[in-house]
Amino acid sequence: MHTLSEIEQATGQCFPPLYRQLDADGRLSFGGPHPAWSEVIFPTLQAEPPVLLYADQYEPIERERLLQAWIELTAADHYNPLRADLQLLPFAETGGGDTYCFWTNAPGFAEPPVLLVWHDDDRADLLAANYQDFLFRKMVESVLELEYALLGEVDLADDLQRWLGTHRAWLRADQVQALDSWFARTEDMQAGRVTPAQAEALIAQVIGFARLDERIAYVQA
Repeated sequence: MHTLSEIEQATGQCFPPLYRQLDADGRLSFGGPHPAWSEVIFPTLQAEPPVLLYADQYEPIERERLLQAWIELTAADHYNPLRADLQLLPFAETGGGDTYCFWTNAPGFAEPPVLLVWHDDDRADLLAANYQDFLFRKMVESVLELEYALLGEVDLADDLQRWLGTHRAWLRADQVQALDSWFARTEDMQAGRVTPAQAEALIAQVIGFARLDERIAYVQA
């Protein structure tokens, strides 16, 4: 298995500090693939949820696959060949073929912003100005479609509090405060009264920046 430093050397790019910290602490993995993941692996993760365990459309790329994911994304014969001026490091997937990437040479950012690179369109969405903000965004959005989520199979409020409990140290104080209030609305969540518009407003309020949700063409002309 490659270390992050070895992957950085091979790609000529750098992962953000928070991502490196979470890798060192063993908090990024969902336990790897397993034919009965939901029954066997998932219950062992719930007491101390790893990064974005309950997030919608989020599957971490396990470290042993990170370099291969980058090789595939940047291959010259890729069906959507990447623009030469974009340097991207994949770190997670949606489960539907799209990839979350750090945009490591983005101009005007102190840390790599996060892009969602669509596999079937010349489109990359700018989701967050940095990895920390990305974590916050995915946690806000996680409660919008509970019928498809891993949250709340037994106790929604307990799941949310344990999830936020492990993530507090990785978020800013204002993000934790916003999520405390957001996650307290369990009755509204279960009744369908928590809406995408409310989530978008909270995201814009806490992590908004001029280019939030900008769509970027990433395929070579």
